[in-house]
Formats: sequence, structure tokens, C-alpha cells
Amino acid sequence: MNQTTFGVHEIVDLRELINFKGSCLTEAKTRLSLVENPELKVLVEQSVQQGTSSVQQMQSLLTVAATQLKQEEVR
Repeated sequence: MNQTTFGVHEIVDLRELINFKGSCLTEAKTRLSLVENPELKVLVEQSVQQGTSSVQQMQSLLTVAATQLKQEEVR
């Protein structure tokens, strides 16, 4: 298994990206109810789905990175 080590700055950057993407998703979900054009509504729905998937993947990476950081602190 290929293991990647994360630096503290990468963990901080990843947390910032997750927060930013989460804010964008909240905004998109809120505005989704206001969209009247069916084509635009489909695009916004796809964007929300892709964004949700991205956030989940980033959270998974963050969990791995945080675990690695804790293990390094113990050493």
C-alpha cells in the first residue's frame, strides 16, 4: 500500500478547502430552490453532487492525515 505523509501545512490547507467547499455547497443548495430554468437546475444539482463527493473525499484524506500526525507526535 502506498502511504503518503502529510505536512502540517497540508492539513491546514485541506481544512480550509473543506470549509470553503462546504460554504459553497450550502449556498448552492439554498439557491437550488430558486432556480427556475430546468437545464440550469440540472447543472446546479450535478454541481452539488460532485461537491458533496469532493468534500467526502477530502474529509477522508483529512482523517488519514490527522491520524498520521497523531502517530508522529507519539514517536
